[in-house]
Amino acid sequence: MRSIPRIVEALSMLARTGWMLRGIPPQVAETVAEHTFAASLVSLDLSLKLSRKGIRVDPYRAASIALIHDLAESIIGDIPKAGIRSLEEVKERVENEAFKTEIPATLYPLFEEYQEASTLEAIIARIADQVATLLKASHYASTGFKGVEDIISSCKQAIKSLLGNLEEPARRQLKEILEKEYGITLQQKET
Repeated sequence: MRSIPRIVEALSMLARTGWMLRGIPPQVAETVAEHTFAASLVSLDLSLKLSRKGIRVDPYRAASIALIHDLAESIIGDIPKAGIRSLEEVKERVENEAFKTEIPATLYPLFEEYQEASTLEAIIARIADQVATLLKASHYASTGFKGVEDIISSCKQAIKSLLGNLEEPARRQLKEILEKEYGITLQQKET
């Protein structure tokens, strides 16, 4: 079982692989710890804003779920989604096993909730994960790094899909927050 200090150390030194695959040097690439912090903060912000609009949500649970969502990467490393589309089930199984055997057991219920997207808080944490990645990709693109456009597109598509799992009015209000306050446009395809 890994201690939290060892997990923090591992995640703070682990550059996200997806950025490096797109030509961003490891010393510039966002670490998993940086990403996790950003996703947690976005999750808290989105949840608090929804709560203020009358949506029943626990902002601190949503932030906690986002905070632990990548802890297994301290054991297995950062496996980019683009590289393993056909192996998504294997990645999920390996992450699950690493979490069960190496991460403090008290955190597993939050990870399971995240994986299953079984609550509003888990869906918000998943959206926040995508938003944090999208914001970083947009930053890299604005500073001259090429090749992150596919990540921007993929994140927007994932956000649209996750929003589709929400009931009204949470869906509408969250989409509005993302557009007005985060500058994320999620245009629907015309049919």
